[in-house]
Amino acid sequence: MNKTEIAIKVSERSGVHIEDCIKVITEMEEVVSEELSKSKNMTAALEQVFQILRLFTAKG
Repeated sequence: MNKTEIAIKVSERSGVHIEDCIKVITEMEEVVSEELSKSKNMTAALEQVFQILRLFTAKG
């Protein structure tokens, strides 16, 4: 699944315009990339990614 396909699904489910979904996904990629580049080892890098993903899956 590529970025556009993900954006389409998110747009359909959320009612948010697809261009806005693409912007958010692009910025999320940037955040994850920055966190990975800051990490000193792979375990720490993956933990940072999981922390970011937890933010998106937290309810309420």
